[in-house]
Amino acid sequence: MKLLGHRFFIPRDYLKIIATIFAIATIGLAVVGNYGITWDEAIEVDMVVQNWDYIRRNKPIHEMSRHYGFYFNYISQLIYETEQNISPDTPNLPPNPTPKDEWLANIWQVTRVKHVVTFLFSLIAYLSVVGIVAILAGIESAWLGALILALFPTFWGHSFFNPKDIPFAAMFTLGTFSGSLLLDKYFKTENQTIKLGFNSLTLYSCLYGIIAGLITGIRIGGFFILFYFIFAHLVARWNLKTILKTIGRFLPLYAIIILFWAITTYIVYPAAWRNPITWFIEAITLMSKYNIWDNTVLFDGENIPGRSLPWYYLPQLFSLTTPVLWQIAAVGFTVVILTKMTKLTPNQRACALITLLQAFLLPTVAILRQSTLYDGIRHFLFVIPALAALASTAIIWTYHKIKQKSIKIFLTTLFILNCSVIVYDMISLHPYEYTYYNRAYGGLKAAHGQQETDYWGLSLKEGMEWLNQNAAANSTVVVAGPMFGAEMLEDHQKNLTMIYRDDFAWGKAPDPDYYLAISRYDYFQAFPHCPIVHAVQRHETPLTIIKHCRQP
Repeated sequence: MKLLGHRFFIPRDYLKIIATIFAIATIGLAVVGNYGITWDEAIEVDMVVQNWDYIRRNKPIHEMSRHYGFYFNYISQLIYETEQNISPDTPNLPPNPTPKDEWLANIWQVTRVKHVVTFLFSLIAYLSVVGIVAILAGIESAWLGALILALFPTFWGHSFFNPKDIPFAAMFTLGTFSGSLLLDKYFKTENQTIKLGFNSLTLYSCLYGIIAGLITGIRIGGFFILFYFIFAHLVARWNLKTILKTIGRFLPLYAIIILFWAITTYIVYPAAWRNPITWFIEAITLMSKYNIWDNTVLFDGENIPGRSLPWYYLPQLFSLTTPVLWQIAAVGFTVVILTKMTKLTPNQRACALITLLQAFLLPTVAILRQSTLYDGIRHFLFVIPALAALASTAIIWTYHKIKQKSIKIFLTTLFILNCSVIVYDMISLHPYEYTYYNRAYGGLKAAHGQQETDYWGLSLKEGMEWLNQNAAANSTVVVAGPMFGAEMLEDHQKNLTMIYRDDFAWGKAPDPDYYLAISRYDYFQAFPHCPIVHAVQRHETPLTIIKHCRQP
């Protein structure tokens, strides 16, 4: 920023970045209210209460929650409570509400705020990708990184309702970017004596340790960022003879980072307060296999236990759910970077290494360990910002390498057309962008009956809205999906009786009036004698169906 007289001037490159982020934020905030409630969101809200009960009353935290840090959920809860103090909402309650009715109303109100907070938190990923691209390809084209990340439909779709994987992806990408900035300072001090104390290098190392702790505070696997950082620092110089010397000189700073990482991690995991070492080992063991989850996954037309999926499950799902051009560009960068490493600055090499590790190492570890996998690629959403940074850099490098203006115009036109097709697909899928499958595979229509589609149960909201308008009063509805997601949207004037599918007395109770089911497991096959009267669908593919079992 330059000062001339009394006027401030922002460099053009920064204006492009600001304009891109502002456009993404504006569009996201305009559509955030269109998204429904998903399977895990009630657990995420209750997690705050569980952790406070543990802190205040020593009440044990549920096994499903104690290995997740709760600071993101707590921040969201604080924002919700602040918003309620300023402008309280009237909850949707029946005339004589029960404790469950009040719980449902609270979950609905909190998640409405959390969706906004989750999306705003995702902007950290966009800004971090811009920073990574600026290091690798220059600030003048760095805005493209944010645009390309927004055109990963899976990432965009999850950004509104996924309070675990999106914050983790955002913080992990921030760790990659901030780690690259810190390493640049390390490289510039290689000929200086390193002293711990009140100096910028010590301060920045402390801050990076805190960032690493906050990453781990969302998902325990975030501690890998420490290894990425140290590995990139030692390898980026490409001089194996100096590695031991480098370790010796920077060991105090590594220790500072690890110390502040450990303190931060300890603070944001109340369950770790009794025995942080034993708890950490337990958390790593549990989360690497996650044997708690023992359901099946629809993959290539078969329902396969999540513990028994073939090794190529993750690579195939990434190839099917990522736009083809971004795949080509990211893979192209990976190949080119191996031959171009020696031409990069040490800071660029370090940034490239951390970004590549973010994109590929943990998915590889999951494959090698035969980890329990499910829900498509959602547990690996943190890979997508790294892929966006790699793809953006490859596209920028390719563009600058071409000298002929006519070829540049031609390729730019193709790029714009490709982006337009992705935007069209995202708009036509809205608000179920996360169900995107690329056109090379055949889109969402080809995935129906072959791969998981709306596994979150997001479309249940739209199905419930149809029932509110069309179901007769006093009807009985059996729900297959996140039950609370349907109950909290119920029109209480209809006086509907809602029964969870697993609680329905099959073969003993009479058929319900309606059957509301999402496209997961065998849910669509229940009540085969009942006709489908409505389907929530995109691209001619049903995501939620409603069957009418008691015809007048």
